[in-house]
Formats: sequence, structure tokens, C-alpha cells
Amino acid sequence: MRQICCALFVALAGIIPLHAQTQLTSPPSPQTARQALIEMFVGKGSYAFEKHLPEVAHKALIRKSDTPELSLVQKIAMIGRQMTAQGEHLETFDVGPTLLVSDQNNGREKVEVIVEHDSLMGEDDEIEVSIHLYRNGEAEFLPVIPRLTFSLKQEKEIWRLTEVTLSLHAPLTDPDYLKGLRKDQDDSNEHMASGRVGMITSTEAAYAAKHPEQGYTCKLADLFGQQASGDAPDQSPEVNDPGLASGEFAGYHFALSGCEGSPASKYQVTAVPTESDAGMKTFCADQSGTIRFTLGGKSSACLSRGQALNPGGNTSYSSTMD
Repeated sequence: MRQICCALFVALAGIIPLHAQTQLTSPPSPQTARQALIEMFVGKGSYAFEKHLPEVAHKALIRKSDTPELSLVQKIAMIGRQMTAQGEHLETFDVGPTLLVSDQNNGREKVEVIVEHDSLMGEDDEIEVSIHLYRNGEAEFLPVIPRLTFSLKQEKEIWRLTEVTLSLHAPLTDPDYLKGLRKDQDDSNEHMASGRVGMITSTEAAYAAKHPEQGYTCKLADLFGQQASGDAPDQSPEVNDPGLASGEFAGYHFALSGCEGSPASKYQVTAVPTESDAGMKTFCADQSGTIRFTLGGKSSACLSRGQALNPGGNTSYSSTMD
């Protein structure tokens, strides 16, 4: 019995080290298409990008004499390296819904690349990703969501990028997307409306200086209308653009009022949303040149209780009639 036990011990002693050595020397798991994609754009050095090009593209696009300034391949490879250098924190994921996260400006800005689908079919793989931007923890609205589809194929046990497709995604049945689209348009309209109010105040000041006997005017056509052929030169409007004389612009109704006295030493300009329930700002100003705003569609509230636009900033226009 003792001889049998000793023989068994000797046999096990020989098998266990052999098994442990087999584990240590076993080849690493083959690279996935997703890992190859990450290496291609985030890996160090231009070779990390070049090695995943198909051989036909490698032969056509890469020459030893190419310089970084002229090489298309090196320019593309530089995109990933710049992202790595600029990102204060860059993290990639081999599995899961997120492919890449890059934080900048102490976390105030973030770029997130999401995997929409990863379709592996034998030696072919198609990976579609979407790009999302965040600022101060809030998702930034994009009128269209950019998506990239990467087609990869295995050649000689290396995943090669064979095609890249860029598409712009606009989910017109998504309530959150539609809400963001409307807000983006409203913000643009508000910006244009406040700019036009500023233009009116500066043009009113120039008009009053040019017509001291009349003072300010309450006719937009006097400020922006087209000069009639029989008018004298000093009767011409300050800006010869009849389009600016319209009272309707960018979802707003513009009006001048309060031109009393001779010469008129005061005036008021208001820009009120044409749709009262749109939730957009109302803008106003007077001869002081300070632009004010309030939420809602009542111009009287803007003139009496409106908040100054960018207090301390360059939002006031000097007037010669103060």
C-alpha cells in the first residue's frame, strides 16, 4: 500500500507543475473587433492605426517618404492621439454599452461614445456608435446625432477596418428630441430678437443726432426703410434695408412707441413673441440703450420690471438725447 501511495504522489507531482506551466504559457485571447477599433484610434503611435488597415489600403496610402503633414493616414491617426492628449480622463470599455468616455475641463465637459449595435458574423463585424456631448452634467442638444458605422474583417488573424459610414440621426418620434429641437430654435430666435433690439437702439441714437429738430422716431421705416428717389440725402434712413423695417421677424413682433414731444426725447422699443404661449423671452429698450428682458409676452412688464441683458456687459448703446 505504501508503495502504491508513493507512486501516486510522484505521478501527481509531475502532472501539477506541467499543468501550471501550460497555464502560464497559454496564448492570450484573440483580439476582438471592438478592441481593434479602440486600439486603432486611441493606441499610441501611428502603427496602432496602420496595422488595422486592409492590405490594399496600406499599399495605396502609406509610403516611407510620407511626412505627418502630408500623410492622410497619419492625419487620421492623429485624431485619436489628440483626443487622448486633450482628455484629462480617458477611459475605454471592451464590453458593455459604452465604448469611450473622455472628460475635459475638470469634468465640466464630457464626450461619450455609445455602442448602438455590434453585429459579429464570422470573420466580419459591424460596430455602430453614436456620439454624445455633456456640459456641467447636462446633455447638450444636437440638432442631429452623429453616428459612425465601422465595418471590420479579419485578415491573417488581424481585424482590418474596411469601411466607415457617417450618418446623421434625427429621431422625429422621440418627445425629448423634439423638445430639444424646439428649444434650440427658440434660443436662436431669442438671440436674433435681442440683436435686432440692440440694432434699433443704436440706429435710433444715430437718427436723433442726424435729425435734432425731430428727435427719435417711432417708425421702423424711418430707421431701416429704402430711400425714395426724390428724397434729399439728409432724409435717407440710417440703414437702407427695407427688410429690417418689417415688424415681424424670427417669431417676434417689433414695435416703437412713446415718441412724444418736439423734438422727441424718448422712445420705447419692444420685441414680443408672436405666440404668447411659446415660453420665449420678451425684449425691450428705451432711449437709455439698455436692453431688458422678461419671461412672457407682456411688453409693459418688460419695460417696468425687466432684467438687464448681461448686466455689466456691452449691452447699452449711448444716446445723444439723454
